[in-house]
Amino acid sequence: MVTIPQTVQQTASLPRTRIFGDDLAPPRQLYVTLVPAVLVLTGVMSWVMSNDQGMVLASFVATGVALFTLWDWLFRHAPTRFSTLLAMGLLIGYGMGTLNTWITLPRGSLTLGEVMGLAPGILARGLGATLISSATLYFLGEIFEKPMFGRDFRLYIDSRTCALIYVGTIAMLVGFATHSIRFGGAAMSSGGHVNIFGETIMWFYTPLTAIAVVVFLTSPRRREKILTGLSSLILLVLFSILGRRNIIYTGIIILLALGLAGYRFREISFRKILLLASLGAIIVFSALTFMLLRITGQYIKQGRKLATVTERISTAHNMVQHGGAYALAGKATQTNFQTRTFVLAFLANILDASSRMTPALGVDAMSMIEQSIPSVVYPGKDLFFSEEGLVDKQFGFSYGDQANSVLTAGATDFGFLGMIIYPILVVVVVRFVYELLARRLGMLAVLVVALALISKMMQTEMTFTGYVVSLRDTVLFGALLSVFMGMPRVRFRASS
Repeated sequence: MVTIPQTVQQTASLPRTRIFGDDLAPPRQLYVTLVPAVLVLTGVMSWVMSNDQGMVLASFVATGVALFTLWDWLFRHAPTRFSTLLAMGLLIGYGMGTLNTWITLPRGSLTLGEVMGLAPGILARGLGATLISSATLYFLGEIFEKPMFGRDFRLYIDSRTCALIYVGTIAMLVGFATHSIRFGGAAMSSGGHVNIFGETIMWFYTPLTAIAVVVFLTSPRRREKILTGLSSLILLVLFSILGRRNIIYTGIIILLALGLAGYRFREISFRKILLLASLGAIIVFSALTFMLLRITGQYIKQGRKLATVTERISTAHNMVQHGGAYALAGKATQTNFQTRTFVLAFLANILDASSRMTPALGVDAMSMIEQSIPSVVYPGKDLFFSEEGLVDKQFGFSYGDQANSVLTAGATDFGFLGMIIYPILVVVVVRFVYELLARRLGMLAVLVVALALISKMMQTEMTFTGYVVSLRDTVLFGALLSVFMGMPRVRFRASS
């Protein structure tokens, strides 16, 4: 049975009621029935099997569904929904990450659970619960969440957009010059306080880079193409300093922005192949350079101080001159890649413990939300709270730093039920804030807000603190950006 989209024809005389277009794609049968059904069935099978085979089956299915969703979204221009993006991010982080470690980690005849020192079945049940949670997001999101961008929306570029790119690029360079941004992100004080200027430009970095690349590729004017091309080059070079996650997620947002600007990757051409190959090469080279700069930090003696970006670059330059630097970075990346993607163990252990002991019953979520309140507003908050510490106290573990997410928070507070409910609550709150801003801000400001939130929703390792801080920053910086875009234009005319 073929579902024919039912849309209302729009005429030029009718004003838009939504800032990103009114022609919304209807719910897709594939994401309402087939995808959720496959995820739930596989999740239940993995839970029932409770062995290494069940875990591997679940990781294969999770990887396949996540990659299909990503391909459908970026290259077939499927609707953008926070619920779908969060589900995809969880499947990539927990499913694809587990599959990568299972394939690449040398372990002889041992199972992955035995290598990690976990009891049989814990990993399979943890991944099974993740698939069921993601299935719920796919199903409910497809039915109840409207697409963010209408099919009639096209990204429009004007002089204000170019001015924003130039100002933003200069701000990024000033951030590094003043050490407001350091290797890996915004600078932090010894007391854990984030540099406000660094936090602002880091929030702005991903959407700014995506918009700059789009303007460079689509601008017909020579002057704008040169200046935006220079800005794009500067921003892409910063890939190597701001971390591998920023590299990957910004690359994805660039492809999304190109689709919004009218690029149709279904129509293959040499230019589009060259574009994708160039972006892939930049991502790989930047990831290796980031690892090389991380390694150089181990060779710089600074006492208790962190090595600056300039010092890391200088040391990396010397290593490259002596030869073998990128081979060393490649080997370190390969070793790191084998185990770093395996983030399932923490979640699986929490889920298993919560089924045998009383969970935290909301303490984790409330404490992490409390962490997002500035100390100036709430000086009495517990500065030393961590989810790992609460898990240790609640369930008798002894964890250090682990991969925290909305699922680990849900499992800590309410077990399997929390893993279902918490992601839904995150989508509802983020969507509510986005819609509130979309009604009050201008077109470009809302676009920047949308791209920033989309980037956050795809990330697996986001805590409640991260979501609340992201929303807080989005409201503040989105309002400031709207004020900037509303400033009167200054034009200079030659006197006659």
